[in-house]
Amino acid sequence: MLNRRLLRIKVMQSVYAFKQSKASNKELTIDKIKAEFREEFLELGQEEKARIDEEQAKVIEYFNNYVDEDTEASTENLDAKLLKVASNARSHYEELVSNDQLDFRKRMVIETEQLFTKYLKLLSYIIDISVLSKKELERKTERGARNTEMDQKFVDWFYNNTAFKLLREDAALNEILSEKKLRRIEDDERVLEWLRILKKDEEIVSQIEDLLKESNSFETQQEILRLIVRDFIFKNEVIESTFEAEDLNWSENKKILRSMVLKTVKNLSEGEETEILSISKNWDEDKEFFEDLYTYTLNQEESFKGIIESKSKKWAVDRIAKVDGILINMALAEMLNFRNIPVKVTINEFIEISKQYSTPKSWQFINGMLDSISEELQNEGKIKKSGKGLLDNK
Repeated sequence: MLNRRLLRIKVMQSVYAFKQSKASNKELTIDKIKAEFREEFLELGQEEKARIDEEQAKVIEYFNNYVDEDTEASTENLDAKLLKVASNARSHYEELVSNDQLDFRKRMVIETEQLFTKYLKLLSYIIDISVLSKKELERKTERGARNTEMDQKFVDWFYNNTAFKLLREDAALNEILSEKKLRRIEDDERVLEWLRILKKDEEIVSQIEDLLKESNSFETQQEILRLIVRDFIFKNEVIESTFEAEDLNWSENKKILRSMVLKTVKNLSEGEETEILSISKNWDEDKEFFEDLYTYTLNQEESFKGIIESKSKKWAVDRIAKVDGILINMALAEMLNFRNIPVKVTINEFIEISKQYSTPKSWQFINGMLDSISEELQNEGKIKKSGKGLLDNK
């Protein structure tokens, strides 16, 4: 299930991706400027090339200064004609940036909401393992194949297993899998390959056999299912590489999905329906939180520059590592705009994220910066907290 830290990480990734897109938009706009002057060159010919090149250089210089927020973009060298070209370029760039900002926020939400579908897909794979273990034995038996001892074991372990059966025969689960078209015949070959890999996994096979030596109770069968999820589906290199190829954020999503599937397995109970989890206890509230955090971070980062620069001492803002800068801006946006989140909680969350995603010493730098900035903002009365936000806020 999603927690606020994971939502913060997704905001960080989206802000980072948006900033990368701004560089691409800059190049696209420069290409547009060049295309406009190229048309003039094609119309007037070689005799005007020197003048056209000079005018193009002036507009590009102005545009580069405009995009570089720390450099003043002077129009002193631009006549009326060049001002129009520069103005059009600026409008084009701003439109691209504005569209991307909205697009990355929308994509961030969609990708997060898709976690529920991915969770259901994993449950579907578990059902496929159960069903196909039986079909594979039947197919081999019909062909008169020998050496089907392991296939028979798989049927006992995965098809005749009550825990697998609860998922396989759960009406509500099968209905939602059908509605979302997640049970697909195309997946059969993938899962059959997994079963072939599993046969060669001596460690897991040995663990299952050891479990069954003790008993064949429902708890043991449930433990076998948990073992397949935890140590095979989420650990096998071949399966992992498949999931990574299909999900660019698998390294983060894996933790969430693994937790959700294992919790579903843990909650299985004989005679009861499967508890299908949601991605969040209150998705509407969590969705609003991380959409707003993304928007506040990008819309307010310009206003944070002065105080960040005054506290960073040795480092100019543009020399702070990109991820560190994003995390500091996010933390400040959270402190100033979310009254119910204590300052200490915000600082601790972004320290932990920096340990995972930035340089080894970044967390110390971020900790020092946020401590100092938050103290100043609180003294100035700019950080206002209420409710839970007042806890541990001294």
